[in-house]
Amino acid sequence: MVVTEFPFEEELLEEDENYTLVRRKFNKDLDSKELVWHRDKEDREIKVISGSGWHIQFENKLPILIQKNDLIKIRKQTWHRIINKKYTELVVEIKKYKC
Repeated sequence: MVVTEFPFEEELLEEDENYTLVRRKFNKDLDSKELVWHRDKEDREIKVISGSGWHIQFENKLPILIQKNDLIKIRKQTWHRIINKKYTELVVEIKKYKC
């Protein structure tokens, strides 16, 4: 199942009692205005599958360039956002841990 009501496409890869694993694709031409600061309800691990020129920024921190095979851990309720420099599509796998 692909979800398209957000600024990305999301596909469910796996789910069990501990986590949900999804793949998200962000279009390279996505306007940065659509990538808002937000907090998630659960801890997450994000693995970058492909993409270049994308950054992640945490509250009160400078943006960090993300690259293929990076593993980013985000604690629940941590403010963050993705920044698009419009080079390539970004594909990530996100493991959402259940509370």
